[in-house]
Amino acid sequence: MEKNVLLSLIACLIISVSIIIPPIYAETPRLAQEGLISDFVAKVFAAAVAFMAAVVSAAWGISRAGSAWAAASAERPEIRTVAIIISAFAEALGIYGIVIAFFILGAG
Repeated sequence: MEKNVLLSLIACLIISVSIIIPPIYAETPRLAQEGLISDFVAKVFAAAVAFMAAVVSAAWGISRAGSAWAAASAERPEIRTVAIIISAFAEALGIYGIVIAFFILGAG
């Protein structure tokens, strides 16, 4: 099941890249004098890909940690705090993705 989800995410990424990139290259010679559109589109696309990768990996980590936390806390209630901390590390990955996306958008 997880392999199918991963393959569908990769397929969506490849399709989105193939849809977005050709129009950028098609408009570049006409808009080369302005220099704003192609740089802006590239920054937004890079920020979106960085944010998407961070959020997907954070969601995967939270799902794994959450299911393990539920199973472990049913058997040993004293390890609940440790499992919450491990889940917080996965949540921090999504926050790092937001920060990196803002850095990409704010770059020069």
